[in-house]
Amino acid sequence: MKSYLVTIITASVCVGIYNVVSPGGCGIGKYSKMIGMLIVLCVIVSPMKNLMDLLNGDELQNIKDSIIDSGDNEESEYGKIFNDYLSSFSVEELKGAIEKILLEEYGIPNSECNVTISTVHIEGNLKVSHIKILLSGKSIFKNPYIIEDYFKKMLDCNCDVLIE
Repeated sequence: MKSYLVTIITASVCVGIYNVVSPGGCGIGKYSKMIGMLIVLCVIVSPMKNLMDLLNGDELQNIKDSIIDSGDNEESEYGKIFNDYLSSFSVEELKGAIEKILLEEYGIPNSECNVTISTVHIEGNLKVSHIKILLSGKSIFKNPYIIEDYFKKMLDCNCDVLIE
């Protein structure tokens, strides 16, 4: 950083000295000032070349990979926390979707059903392993076998519909 500032100051002083010493009567003075300012501008912008080389090269990818792979990939502490958060969020979204299907397809309101979802991680992917639906109220008269078959086929998992 220090050498960068010294280079800018040196270029500015040299351009200033040249403008003072150069003849001003030929009409070239304004062009020499413009060329001097372009030289100073090029000196100021020169570190951008290093940044562009960094963005185009593999160094940036190596830095990003080293930050991401700072732990044991999926075994790192933050990776586990993040996966647990995504799993809980995904399970809640799936639970809401199942309750919506129960309401739309079978006329079972959310107040008369309780959905529990069990998941497993297979090769880093979240998979539903078991769904348990507990019916209460007027919904106990719905056929549980039809509901079980529907969710078994749709999610390819075990499904139990229980009556409270």
